[in-house]
Amino acid sequence: MEEFISGIQYGFEWETSRYTERKVHYGGQPVVYYQFTTDAAERLVRVVPDGCVDLLFCCDPVYPSASVCGTVLQGKEHYFLPHTTYFGVRLSARLSLLLPNLPLKEVIDVQIPFEDSLANYKDMGAIIAERPGFIERITCFEKYAMPILAGDARSIPMIDYCVTAMQRSNGGVTIRDLAQDTGYSDRYIRTKFEQSLGISPKLYNRIIRFQRALGGITRGESSLSDVAMEGGYFDQSHFMKEFKSFSQLTPIQLRNHRKSSS
Repeated sequence: MEEFISGIQYGFEWETSRYTERKVHYGGQPVVYYQFTTDAAERLVRVVPDGCVDLLFCCDPVYPSASVCGTVLQGKEHYFLPHTTYFGVRLSARLSLLLPNLPLKEVIDVQIPFEDSLANYKDMGAIIAERPGFIERITCFEKYAMPILAGDARSIPMIDYCVTAMQRSNGGVTIRDLAQDTGYSDRYIRTKFEQSLGISPKLYNRIIRFQRALGGITRGESSLSDVAMEGGYFDQSHFMKEFKSFSQLTPIQLRNHRKSSS
């Protein structure tokens, strides 16, 4: 089964130019590197909830910058500079917890400049922008940010277990199930989860189900009813309502958007 934690952002791929990506695993955790260029007429790009944290680098040669972008909570459009190349690093939920001195609840639904969030890496925006291409930027990021990619000193075993169980169950495991498995109370799990990831376990489960369904639609391999069932939705009206809230589009509109962008 494809790992949820890589996240899917169809707006980056379909609403920009020269999109490319590469997935690399570090200590069993996937990181998605990607790059795209904006057009003059496409400054607003759709983003959707994915439960991940993105490190986004604006590679403008005159005004380079870098931001930490937490997951959004519903579909929206973000502004990007026209005629500009962006390089991104999408961290899994577990790797996101290793960002130094940065509680994830502070970046939910917002973008924060590196100088305000990752002070030790404040010069990385300029360094990344100077590299000539996608592969060179990946190599550069690995060189300077390996503590983020490889560290596990601050991981919390209980949270790791819950996140993994929720992903493997396709967002179907309940807090009560997790409480029985771990021996902790429902309330303790909910509190620690929100403190660690910045969102509730229930919302994280919903995002997992949405991302599973989104993967089925973007691959275009199944009917929408099959996509809903595979995503853990057993009520079509609930599937349609939740999908539109998270993506700004209905499943049919998204499938048509995919075809028009091919």
